Amino acid sequence: MDRKLWEQLPVYRRLENEVKRHIADRRLKRHDRLPSESQLAAEYGVSIGTVRKALNNLVTEKIIYRRHGQGTFVSPRSRKGRILVVAGRYGADSGLGEDFLNFLFGALDEANSADLPCEPALVELEDFFRNLDDVRMIYPETVGVLFFRGHENLLRAEKALEKQELPFLFYGPNLYGEKSKRYSTVHHNEASVAALLAECYASRGFRRVLSLEDGNDITRARVRLLTEALAGSGIACESRSWPELSRQPEELRRLAGEFDVISAAVTQTAIEAVQILERDLRLRVPDTIAAAGIDNTPGSWQLRPQLTVVDLCNGENGRLCIRKFSELITAGSRPFHLDGKLALIRRESC
Repeated sequence: MDRKLWEQLPVYRRLENEVKRHIADRRLKRHDRLPSESQLAAEYGVSIGTVRKALNNLVTEKIIYRRHGQGTFVSPRSRKGRILVVAGRYGADSGLGEDFLNFLFGALDEANSADLPCEPALVELEDFFRNLDDVRMIYPETVGVLFFRGHENLLRAEKALEKQELPFLFYGPNLYGEKSKRYSTVHHNEASVAALLAECYASRGFRRVLSLEDGNDITRARVRLLTEALAGSGIACESRSWPELSRQPEELRRLAGEFDVISAAVTQTAIEAVQILERDLRLRVPDTIAAAGIDNTPGSWQLRPQLTVVDLCNGENGRLCIRKFSELITAGSRPFHLDGKLALIRRESC
């Protein structure tokens, strides 16, 4: 935080943050004793009344509790620290979509049910970068940062976080090569995604696949990996740019007659393709052509016909991320690299 803004805060608010930082920096456990009122007053040069006001607010927040004649202690509900969760962007979709919320709720549930030493805390993207050089001051209990996709956000923040000795983790596709070895990662393995789809198409007797990409690096990589996986099964694959094809419905009609399945690099694209085929072109899916996508989003559940989807299992992977990252932070161990869970959701109507 800017020093002038910090100095404009009421003294008791500054003291609240200092006490939170004291707990986080020393990694105090629940029920550990804190300095007395007189010690805090002397250390920070404030009155006893100011100390009591700050401590009363922290009691209300359930950060600390007090016992008459015995002192002030860390609350049982206070954790060693918080892991800031930074939502990035994925293609044209905001990081605050259903997939991100599933991830966050999974992480929260794991932190609570397993009584982990750390808990996830959502931070708004612009606020995070506005305060990037003072993360520990603005978010006093922070012990690590977790980036949900948005790899460019991690690269932008990397040096500042290293300077503050804050570990960080990336959850997203494994498409960034040697860079990913510098920090902890939980990936959805894109080669495994392609293999799941290729196995599915082969088992259903598809011989020609139309692969749609959205014009960004992730979808282009998915198309390339799928093409390679299909080649191993003797299945032909051709790719098209969906932003261009979506403006050419008659071309889409022609392609639907030539291919067995539309394989979209993201589920939202598959949904859009099905809508044009059925609503505008009056073709039945999957009777005319099947459709599939990657990453399970609410729209794929609401659509008739339902889609075959490679689910990135964001909820379960949220649990994995918070558990393994908490272990790393507590033990001070080296970065880890794991593959997250994947699942092929197969629907009878497709």
